[in-house]
Amino acid sequence: MVMEQISGRMKRVVPSKGPDVDWRECAAFLDFDGTLAPLENHPDKVALPDRERRLLLELSDRCNGAIAILTGRELENIRQYFKGILVVLSGSHGAEIDILGDPKVVPGADVEMDRCYAAAKAMADEHGLLIEKKAAAIALHYRGRTEMRAQVIGLIDRLAETCQEMTPLHGNMVSELTLRHYSKGTALIQLINHPAFAGRRPVAIGDDTTDENAFRAAKSIGGLGLRIGSAETEANHVFDTRSDFVDWLERTLETK
Repeated sequence: MVMEQISGRMKRVVPSKGPDVDWRECAAFLDFDGTLAPLENHPDKVALPDRERRLLLELSDRCNGAIAILTGRELENIRQYFKGILVVLSGSHGAEIDILGDPKVVPGADVEMDRCYAAAKAMADEHGLLIEKKAAAIALHYRGRTEMRAQVIGLIDRLAETCQEMTPLHGNMVSELTLRHYSKGTALIQLINHPAFAGRRPVAIGDDTTDENAFRAAKSIGGLGLRIGSAETEANHVFDTRSDFVDWLERTLETK
């Protein structure tokens, strides 16, 4: 069972097969890791499966290109997976947006990020954790080291308390410091007003806490939030597994 917030109240719902969606009238906002691609112990090992690539090509055609990938990865890291597919890319949890090859990067908080990175790297080096310094975020991964969860979350929370420009974001086996005023939700709102997306109903899809801002943003303007996996969520619908989501996506594209 999962929790769904409706009119300010949390309601128990069961995982569903997904809503009926006419992609000719909608825009898709998709997470990458854990949604379009299976999770791996190391981000570099993640690959976009052939089936999902085919479905994305069909979805882009049906949406007339109104597809955005909302990810915590940097733009330079995510581009490689979508060569030959017409999609808009947003990286670093909304702090980077690339619309048709015209990347926009928000101002960073370099001094605070350098200080926080040094502290996080000390923990990473001591315990053999993966750390990433992105354009607008610091990510400390503990996949494969679940016993480090409390320590990693505690460190990121403490660092956030000392940084006016940064906020903690805890996801699936990773904790991050991100720029406070940007999220996947702010990226969705910015993009839905772009001519390529204007007038369409947003459908935000993800598998993690980091996608909740996108669900809220989509719902606030009459769209949908769809989450993979059982968790407390503000999404409208929940899929039991990533495979259930992919099956649903294929069914929606079979409807003309």
